[in-house]
Amino acid sequence: MKKELTVIIPFLNEGIEIANTLQSIRETAGQQIDVLLINDSSTDGFDYEATAKQFDAFYHKNPERIGVAASRDLGVSMINTPYFLLLDGHMRFYQNDWVEEILKAVKSDERAIYCLQCKPLLDDLSLNYNVNTMGACIHINTPKADDILEPFWKYNDMQFDCPTIEIPCVLGACYVVAKNYWNYLRGLEGLRIYGNDEPFISLKTWMEGGKCILIKEIIVGHIFRKKHPFHVEWSDRIYNKLLIAELLLPIEYKNKMFSILNNKYPIETKKAISILITNKKLIMDSKMYFEKIFTRDFDFFLALNQSQM
Repeated sequence: MKKELTVIIPFLNEGIEIANTLQSIRETAGQQIDVLLINDSSTDGFDYEATAKQFDAFYHKNPERIGVAASRDLGVSMINTPYFLLLDGHMRFYQNDWVEEILKAVKSDERAIYCLQCKPLLDDLSLNYNVNTMGACIHINTPKADDILEPFWKYNDMQFDCPTIEIPCVLGACYVVAKNYWNYLRGLEGLRIYGNDEPFISLKTWMEGGKCILIKEIIVGHIFRKKHPFHVEWSDRIYNKLLIAELLLPIEYKNKMFSILNNKYPIETKKAISILITNKKLIMDSKMYFEKIFTRDFDFFLALNQSQM
């Protein structure tokens, strides 16, 4: 039988957690799916290639670090299946029917990004059943520089009797998408190293005319770490915020965000602006493309986002 789904796992310095995640995938889904590991130039000395062979996964190592967004896009370009699931390298599955369920959902509407029910893992790696994550909203009108265009969890279930619900923003590192639709949205093109992947792809989806949908009945465990096993430059985070604002937001929001970021992080913001100028051609091309394909304006998303906060 021809496979329809590939699990794509970009990672950096995950160590044994890659094996733990792959074991969970194979124990619940067997061989009915492909798995692709994208090693973003890890420096921890762990033998990830041997782990990939152990669990029958495809393996690619970036010769130099390109970041999670570019690694996700690279993974999408490498797969042979029509659908994919993006995962982090420290997650767990618990249901034997999750592949069938997510394929049924994504086939019902391919102009959507599907988010699975992500639950935090406790210190003993058991699921925290007391937390019900219901997707996310995005900080738009905020005076705090660190919160600008950042997603934050929703915990209220606004439709108890429905197995799926529409959400402003996906969150939790378990996203199911049709490859053709991801490419139509141009994926995460333009983002640097780390940060704001979920707001970027969620905003584009809603403004294009698609939807972000939470599949409540498929639970995935996620280790939420207190510290990254890699370095993150704040100038890259600011660049991603400014890029999203430049591409998708009205000028009044863009100017307000720039002012707030520049007041708190003047050096990092200046560096981010210089990179934006360098990438001017790509940015202008993207803006023209989005103007052609978008069917909704930013006010539509703003109202949706506000209604679920």
